[in-house]
Amino acid sequence: MFAVKDKLDITIGVAVGSSTQISMFVIPFCVVVGWCMGKEMDLNFQLFETATLFITVLVVAFMMQEGTSNYFKGLMLILCYLIVAASFFVHVDPKSGDD
Repeated sequence: MFAVKDKLDITIGVAVGSSTQISMFVIPFCVVVGWCMGKEMDLNFQLFETATLFITVLVVAFMMQEGTSNYFKGLMLILCYLIVAASFFVHVDPKSGDD
């Protein structure tokens, strides 16, 4: 609704705020629920997950740097999302020595 009214600052604030809420509440909550269900879960991210997070933060920061938006930037962000999703689909974590 705000994007249609050309209020980019509010739109970006909502998107970044939602992402922050997910990272600060939902992920730790899922870990606690996994522990209650007897599933081994932790927040120890491997190199692949850490590098992907770093690269996505850089891509979003470069896209938001000008403060303007157009269809091509949106298309590039959607394509980046699809690349990240496909890479996680085919990625296999290495087995740790303590299993």
